Amino acid sequence: MISVSDITVCFAEKTVLDGFSLAVPEQGITALSGPSGCGKTTLLRVVAGLQKPQAGTASLPGPVSLLFQEDRLLPWRTVGQHITDVLPKARRGEVGRWLELVELAGEQARYPAQLSGGMGRRLALARCLACGGALLLLDEPFAGVDAQRAGRILARIRALGTPVLLTSHQEAVLSRCDRVLALEGPPLRQKNR
Repeated sequence: MISVSDITVCFAEKTVLDGFSLAVPEQGITALSGPSGCGKTTLLRVVAGLQKPQAGTASLPGPVSLLFQEDRLLPWRTVGQHITDVLPKARRGEVGRWLELVELAGEQARYPAQLSGGMGRRLALARCLACGGALLLLDEPFAGVDAQRAGRILARIRALGTPVLLTSHQEAVLSRCDRVLALEGPPLRQKNR
């Protein structure tokens, strides 16, 4: 079980998480859906260990891999190099596998400036997936990616067998997840349906 218990995070006078708790199974794809600014990204950062809460704890199955909302691509590295940069030497032969998964096969020699916004997003996603981990945290993984392609990629991610916690505003993505938690805030809370 992936769980956060009584998490509180404040930035100056703003309380983003206030005793927030959540438990999700260690399987399948769980989506967090809610308006921008409600606290979803802060929650992912707490789960990833990048944001220390003022109170509360997070219990995880093991190391996590986090896809940030921003692509964070290095302009001087090629598409292929973005993947080899995160792979151990013994796994460098996997570059093609990860690029195929996100439908970027054949783009290894291109640089980020030569990619469309959606292609850059898919490269960032491929890099995150190549890192591995016991849990995938994906913050708006399909921003700028068309619905059909997002659906195909999400099916391939599901086939990896790693639990996924993602945020999305896209109905086409949410409809393909195993669970969708409707949220509102701040402070972040589950929405009463």
